[in-house]
Amino acid sequence: MERKFESKTKLAVAAAIIAVMGIGGAFAYFTDTDQAVNSFTVGKVQIELQEPSWNADNPPKNITPNQVIEKDPQIKNTGKNNAFMFVEVQVPYGNISTADAEGHIGSKADTELFTYTLNRGWVEVGTPVKNSDSNTFTHVYAYSENNKMTEVLPNTVTGTVFDEVKFVNAVNDEGLEETTQNINVTAYGIQVTDIGDGTTNKTSPADVWAVIKNQFA
Repeated sequence: MERKFESKTKLAVAAAIIAVMGIGGAFAYFTDTDQAVNSFTVGKVQIELQEPSWNADNPPKNITPNQVIEKDPQIKNTGKNNAFMFVEVQVPYGNISTADAEGHIGSKADTELFTYTLNRGWVEVGTPVKNSDSNTFTHVYAYSENNKMTEVLPNTVTGTVFDEVKFVNAVNDEGLEETTQNINVTAYGIQVTDIGDGTTNKTSPADVWAVIKNQFA
């Protein structure tokens, strides 16, 4: 009888252990989770082309050969981000004869009707592009020094591209009399970082201008 009772006791204990093990699947564990919310404020590249000395309401009239006219384009960064700046200057040309300082008249040639002196801090990108349909030469200038673009901070103005233009020393009867001639200036701004393929940042005037041309193509 004692052996049978002992066997039953062992069976009961074993059953209890199995029951405890079965309950273990419902035990609670210490756990935790967390989440980061990253806020990004999107920037803004915005520019304003200014010409402080140019009177758009009263442009010069009846200009004469070698006349000097105040014209001083510059660019203001009115956005939120630093920017690289460029200007495109479209100058009219004519197939004309001009006189030198001694009065000698040269042969007819396609000649830009206005000249100017590029100010320090600006460099020409490439060579002028001639457009025979509009009778213009287009120049591209970058705000740059030492072959590296200059960053323009928000609410900051570049130096002037040039300060004045000079009308060509054209001789009489070249077909310019009583015509209206326009110099078109177009300003461009672009962000200073993440320009290109994402592995390198472009800073040379030629490389950055290539990106802008593709952007506005």
